[in-house]
Amino acid sequence: MQNDYMIIKLVLSDSVYNDLIASGKRIQGSIGLVSPTQGTFNAHRRTKSRCTRFIKLAHGRASITDDSVRLSLNVSRRESDVVPYEVIDRESLEDSDFVYANS
Repeated sequence: MQNDYMIIKLVLSDSVYNDLIASGKRIQGSIGLVSPTQGTFNAHRRTKSRCTRFIKLAHGRASITDDSVRLSLNVSRRESDVVPYEVIDRESLEDSDFVYANS
């Protein structure tokens, strides 16, 4: 009978191991294979400040945390009725109003 799984030796850093034991919860991350049977675990970086407020825009999202303000836009060039610089102007003004209202 053939096994349908692979066993690898996984290397964790001391801090990730201690976090895992202390919390008793899963830790998100990625595994980088060093060889076909050995890999290293890299925990995803977590920010301390959580997004407290955000708004959805027509082409993106704006968010405010305790430490920063973020505006993310994605304008497809395939949208025939949209001019990218007009979207940037209009939605950055919406974001600006949102920041002033929530500061």
